[in-house]
Amino acid sequence: MQEHMPSDRYVTTLKYDYIFCGTGASASLLLLELYRKNLLKETKVLLVDQVMKTSRDKTFCFWAEEGDPICQDLKSLISYSWDAVNLSDHSAISILPLKYNHVSSIDLYQELNKLVDQLGLQRLIATVENINKDEEGLYIIADGLKIRGKKIFDSRTPIYQPPIRGEVHLYQSFVGWMIETESEILQPHTFRFMDFEIEQQGFTQFVYVLPFTPNKALVEVTRFGAEVIKVGDAELLLKKYIAHHFGKHTVTDVEQGCIPMSNTKIAYDITPGVVTLGAKNYHIKPSTGYAFKNMYYHAKAVVASIQKGENLELLNSLHEKKFIGRFAFYDSLLLDILKNRPGQGKHIFVELLRNVEIKKILKFLDEKTNIKEDISIFYQLPWAPFLTALFHKTIRYSWFQPLILTILTIFLIVLGNKSPLQTNIANGIFFVGLISVGIPHGAVDHLLETGKWDFKKAPLFIVKYLLLFALMGMIWYFIPPLALTIFIGYSAWHFGQADGDQWQFSPLIAMLWGTSVLFYLLGTHITETNAILATMGQLSLPISCPVWAMLPWLLWAVIRKKFPLMLTVIWLMLASYIPLLYAFGLYFIGQHSLTSWQHIQAHLKLSHKHIWLHSLPFHGGAWFLMAAFYFLWPSQDMVYDYSQWGLFFIFIACISFPHVVAMHVVYKGRSNFNS
Repeated sequence: MQEHMPSDRYVTTLKYDYIFCGTGASASLLLLELYRKNLLKETKVLLVDQVMKTSRDKTFCFWAEEGDPICQDLKSLISYSWDAVNLSDHSAISILPLKYNHVSSIDLYQELNKLVDQLGLQRLIATVENINKDEEGLYIIADGLKIRGKKIFDSRTPIYQPPIRGEVHLYQSFVGWMIETESEILQPHTFRFMDFEIEQQGFTQFVYVLPFTPNKALVEVTRFGAEVIKVGDAELLLKKYIAHHFGKHTVTDVEQGCIPMSNTKIAYDITPGVVTLGAKNYHIKPSTGYAFKNMYYHAKAVVASIQKGENLELLNSLHEKKFIGRFAFYDSLLLDILKNRPGQGKHIFVELLRNVEIKKILKFLDEKTNIKEDISIFYQLPWAPFLTALFHKTIRYSWFQPLILTILTIFLIVLGNKSPLQTNIANGIFFVGLISVGIPHGAVDHLLETGKWDFKKAPLFIVKYLLLFALMGMIWYFIPPLALTIFIGYSAWHFGQADGDQWQFSPLIAMLWGTSVLFYLLGTHITETNAILATMGQLSLPISCPVWAMLPWLLWAVIRKKFPLMLTVIWLMLASYIPLLYAFGLYFIGQHSLTSWQHIQAHLKLSHKHIWLHSLPFHGGAWFLMAAFYFLWPSQDMVYDYSQWGLFFIFIACISFPHVVAMHVVYKGRSNFNS
């Protein structure tokens, strides 16, 4: 029985024990488990979804032993089971005592519909606009109705945040045909698992076959990749594959879908008392897309907690905890390969299926193997792709950058202060760093708004850039003390923005950090600093800075458990023992420029190579402008041979001013998104 909902906006008289936002597989499995445990009697339940599910839209498969709880509980829903598998060489291999089980989504939805009719559960076809909590408790807003529930289960389609350092977001997209062949050529108890003998088309693609009778099967082509497979492309692959393997046939049904393969964070506001289900609770295994067993066992855990009166929020998976451990690490390596070197995917999977026992593979995918078994599996795989992925993953860890800077700083200290060897090596590092990332990170400001070179807007952009450059130059020429104050101010702000975004600082803490770093680098090299400032307009920094001045930041990093920040503070303290220009160069290039470059790359969603090539016109222009600046700027008296460096920093102050303004747009957008 279904009640009619009042149409008044924000009606607050409707109250339920359980509200389900979304009625897909995870919600259906939970409702069935509640029913099995007799927890739906005398219970008012509301099911809210955008559409009624009346057709088969998915195929759910899982492997398990016949006596496992999932097979016993879902026995009536399992439409077919296979106890043998065909691999890419098409030889049948037994997987007993495991069986590969098939559940059609329409059977699951119809079972839910029976519960709705039998128990009088209420259903609302509407869009859940919001889930929230006030002094009276939990509620949802759905099509103008404010409906309260004691417990709310949210299985709506998740929205994933853009990948950050080390994260990957791909898709498992598929198109399947249910076919009937003219002759009986199929082995009904043997399914075909990941047949890669199809065109890869620049991705990782395979076919699997689920036979239900000797002449009836589901044949599905699947792609792992950054782009969803087009229906037309999939149909061509299916036609070719089916014609080759099964001959004449009739297509009786079509299935298509897309599953995220992601270790990125899901964007949603965590409301106390709301329990997330399915994909929204990170139940999809990133490297395979399998989720059904995870959803089933989560439903069991939720019901067990309800029976014990426990806090259901504890069952909400947090991204920070979900993607730790060795299996999450394995997933991340494979995702990296599938994204950055998709052509190697076929080779890896073929070698896996050829060299490792299928039952061990299934155990590994269930994350039930031990370290020894993991090593034996990886030993059978091609090492090069995984070592490359490991390298790429390592350099993206937030601690890697400060670790390398710490090692470089110690290396320069060991070479001897101002020794010829230290000078030559440090100058080489400084020059390479300026060309590779120091100047280029500020030479792509023209891309920050649209991500491409706009010939119509280019002249105006260049004029604005040069005017801001000239304005800062005039201030330096006529009022050096004011120019220095402005330079220090926006440099501290800009440095704080870049580092603060990386370490999730508040704007105030970010500004304090940027100011601390700048004054620390200058103040621990007070003699060199004042020698350079003297050439920039008879300026000076009146207060030196002791080496221990960064200790409060080190203590704060330890308390907050921010290991990358701890390393950064340590190498900054070590940098006080090398010359100012090298200490500042290491920070400017190795910390600030590289961090900003990563933020620019995430903002533009372009490859590093693409961005660097786009930077070339302005990169070259910056060096030309610097040469002109040195030639045109009035000559200075030589003071301790630092006049050339004083002029260099005046130039940097002028050219960085419009860059700071442009980058503020990027960081403002990132902070708005993260908030």
